Amino acid sequence: HGDRCKVKDCPFRHISEADRLECVFYSQGFCIHGPFCRYKHVRRDRADLPAVADFTLGLSQMQAGKDGVAPRRPAPKPNEFYKVSLCKHYLQGECPFGEGCHFAHGEHELKKFPRNKDGTPATEGTSATTGGELSDNMFSNQETTTVDYFQGGAAGGGKPSPILEPEHASFFILRASTQRDLAMSTVRGEWFVQRRHAERMNTAYHNGRKVMFFFMVSDSDHIQGAALMTSMASYQELGGGAADAGREDLDLFCYRFKCEWYRTTELPITTAVVAAPDLLLPTKETQFCQDMAPRTGEAVMKAVWNSPLVTLYESFAGDIDPPADDAILTDFRCPPMDEVTWPTMPGPGFIFGCNSQTMDECLGRGVLGLPAHMKRAASGIKPGSSIFLFNVTDRLLFGIFEALTPAMMNIEPTAFSKNPKATTSPFPVQIRVRVSLECPPLEDTDPVLNDILRTRVGGRIGPLTHAQAEAVASLLASQCGALQYMMEYQNGVESGDVNVVPPPIALPPRKINVPSGNDVNDAGGSARKKQLICVPCND
Repeated sequence: HGDRCKVKDCPFRHISEADRLECVFYSQGFCIHGPFCRYKHVRRDRADLPAVADFTLGLSQMQAGKDGVAPRRPAPKPNEFYKVSLCKHYLQGECPFGEGCHFAHGEHELKKFPRNKDGTPATEGTSATTGGELSDNMFSNQETTTVDYFQGGAAGGGKPSPILEPEHASFFILRASTQRDLAMSTVRGEWFVQRRHAERMNTAYHNGRKVMFFFMVSDSDHIQGAALMTSMASYQELGGGAADAGREDLDLFCYRFKCEWYRTTELPITTAVVAAPDLLLPTKETQFCQDMAPRTGEAVMKAVWNSPLVTLYESFAGDIDPPADDAILTDFRCPPMDEVTWPTMPGPGFIFGCNSQTMDECLGRGVLGLPAHMKRAASGIKPGSSIFLFNVTDRLLFGIFEALTPAMMNIEPTAFSKNPKATTSPFPVQIRVRVSLECPPLEDTDPVLNDILRTRVGGRIGPLTHAQAEAVASLLASQCGALQYMMEYQNGVESGDVNVVPPPIALPPRKINVPSGNDVNDAGGSARKKQLICVPCND
């Protein structure tokens, strides 16, 4: 912006025409850079030009500051934006400014982005003056986003661990069918297991040992929380009929015990395994329940308590207020029995960013990008993850997208770059996506959207918990009528209507059996019917 720049203590050089150094090449008669030269071109009479040009003088000017030659004008004093983003020249191989560069040369030099006294990002009030220009500053630093939900971090408050002597406690890890089951468990304070596991749990509980359970959801690769057993597991009749009564070969999930939830979180299994290398995960062969040694249980417990709190359910109906930040573990929420959500893959989602100039490129290439410092934040993305795109110019949220790849570096090296010969993109952390459902966008001021994303800090762009991703997808699908179409199609299939017409969304939906009952009824589920869910796809 030159002299028109309004940024106080701007780290970029602002040089008036009078202060610019004279170009030595032009003074000798010719400069290959012409009007684009960084130095001042002073016109002289022919008589004042040397008879024989000496262009070696220009080399001295290019090397100003070296070998005793007078240095160029010193760089501006570093301000609060010093090294808050990576240097694009360094990423391309060489930075001409060397150690004097105001941008970070490598992730180890990155500093925390400055914030205002009220906790908002320092650039938040300047978006109108920049015209919605997509810049590195709009992608929040990983230290101030919900990336902690995925990587672990400082304890996020809540109840302290009830187990002070892990060597005198018993630990189990259970595998649930859906996150909805876990949310219902937090409200009802109960869980169901099979007889073989109930016997071991009852033995430990009867002997005075505290019994703690860690919960995960099928295919999510995350530990979602921890609860303490508060009663013996007893047999409950689930209405299976006389045909199933007394059958020893059917080890159904008929043993219910009371439990108190102490933590709801979203800890990656990879982080848990690093903390507890001996951790064995529950599988179908182990009937979705796995016990663990006290040392392993203690390590997992510490990792869970070092992972910040999240909610296991977010409402998208807009008819109830969300729980307060300090009431996540006391004001539990679960979905109504008749609520149908848009089917999403278990696990976290992500919001990428674009502006009006790059949105067509994002959709045309099927590639979304992030700055290099968000590589860690995007590590939770895997094929099938729910993805959304936020246009920072129009302040609109688009979706629903599906990730086709995990986050990788420079899938398209020239993407989002004005240089066709670039070897790395200015947003090199990239994924390939496809449109799962094309919906009208949500405005940034939408009150329901703001309730769902109330825990996000540092802007819209960044990771989402599974509950947030599912709620945002369901909100988009409900506002365009796709959710109602899906419900009508599902009801028609379940009633045996052979003339049911697939919903007119994208292409005919693929069918997904959400298992339950005795087939793949993960630990804790009561006997439920298989649901036929339609998912629009572009296959």
